[in-house]
Amino acid sequence: MHAKFEGPGLIFYASDNDDAEPMRGSAHLLAMDDRHSTNKLFQALAAGGTITTPLGIQPWGAYYGKLTDRFGVQWMLNCTE
Repeated sequence: MHAKFEGPGLIFYASDNDDAEPMRGSAHLLAMDDRHSTNKLFQALAAGGTITTPLGIQPWGAYYGKLTDRFGVQWMLNCTE
């Protein structure tokens, strides 16, 4: 991770991924603590984009999903509720 921002109920991480689209070369991880908010944000970001990993419980125990939004930006939402 190359940047980290924190706010109430949310931690935002940003990085430059080697598989990101050229000139849109960033990926963002949002660490959230509320499943309802995670679902709402995931659906908003997915509108017009592509879901790579649907939201669901993952082997590490978190509620996680990954998508590329309509602008080509990659998002990972990880909820540890």
